[in-house]
Amino acid sequence: MRICLVSFEYSPDSLIVGGAGTYASLLAKGLERKGVDVVTITTGSMASYDKKVYRIPINNMTYWRRIFFSDSAMNVMASLNQKHKFDLVHLNEPHIVTRNLDLPVVCTFHSTQLHEMELNIEGGSLRTVKGIRDIFLKNPVGHLCDIITGYMSGKIISPCPDMIRLLKYCFVDKSKVHIIPNGIDCKEFDRTTPDTELMDKHDLKKDTYLLYIGRLSCLKGVQYLIEAFKNVKKGHAKLKLAIAGKGDFEPYLRKVASNAPDILFLGHVGSLEVKKALYENCLAVVVPSIYETFPMVVLEAMTCSKAVIASNVGGIRLLVRQGESGFLVKPKDTIGLKTYINKVYEDPDLRERMGKFGRKLVEQEYTVNKMVDETLRVYSSLI
Repeated sequence: MRICLVSFEYSPDSLIVGGAGTYASLLAKGLERKGVDVVTITTGSMASYDKKVYRIPINNMTYWRRIFFSDSAMNVMASLNQKHKFDLVHLNEPHIVTRNLDLPVVCTFHSTQLHEMELNIEGGSLRTVKGIRDIFLKNPVGHLCDIITGYMSGKIISPCPDMIRLLKYCFVDKSKVHIIPNGIDCKEFDRTTPDTELMDKHDLKKDTYLLYIGRLSCLKGVQYLIEAFKNVKKGHAKLKLAIAGKGDFEPYLRKVASNAPDILFLGHVGSLEVKKALYENCLAVVVPSIYETFPMVVLEAMTCSKAVIASNVGGIRLLVRQGESGFLVKPKDTIGLKTYINKVYEDPDLRERMGKFGRKLVEQEYTVNKMVDETLRVYSSLI
């Protein structure tokens, strides 16, 4: 089987790498291990074709860069198809397809733009200029792209059951949709040597800090975590909050945290070695999102045997079992966050039990192999 994977994000070294980029990389590697011939088209700093990953340089223009990439990617895919004779094209996230691919198409939807627009307004994105532009430019155009891609895809994959409901606003027949939870490669984490240089730079010691890793946007809910942490801090003077990530909401978050010196902004963390060090040494991982589908950060935290405190949204509720692998709170619930942060801070045995339960759950239910096997079944139904 020969597959062309088209993904704007791809780990490592694409223009932007978030959960979608990690998913694409894990899927491609997992398919290769199963004997599938995978060619990936993604963004990059220079045009290259190395180890079956073709990188397209694009102008880093907000709103336009994905359109430029999609058009170039379809042209490159058509050219590569003459050589590889692909059986199927897998789009990781909706792309604007500018030509007849004449091949079966599978698309992975990690979210929908219409739902994001609604939550962006509710979550406070109007506090930033980019947030306002997103609502009037990015989200409407993105919703149109969702509709077009949903129509042209033979099958749709999504990691979260909620997407069946959300995709109806894109006029997608629910019979097309297959729910395949994201998976993770535990062995890759296990064999990675932690790099503590960033920790040393910020004086982060084991079990003295809470960790947030992810994009800094209003939908990630970090503003509520900061408010909760300020209240927790009153009773735990040595506790710190480490925020790893970049995004348009960062200036606002820094303003909210300006009077709290133990809230540290670490910047973007792309290295698996650095991420492993941060995960392994933190007190707990907090995921306070207003909206998520199936975040990789929760899988990564549980792989590193860490308790997770997270919002009860999307696929998170499948991963974080209340009182077993962590604690769930309502979105924006600063009191709930404070309560459970105090609980894990004060009970090392509880943290350890949760970490072990989470690791076992990932090993049994959320592996890359399981994700790849279910994806292959979707492919086979179209070929």
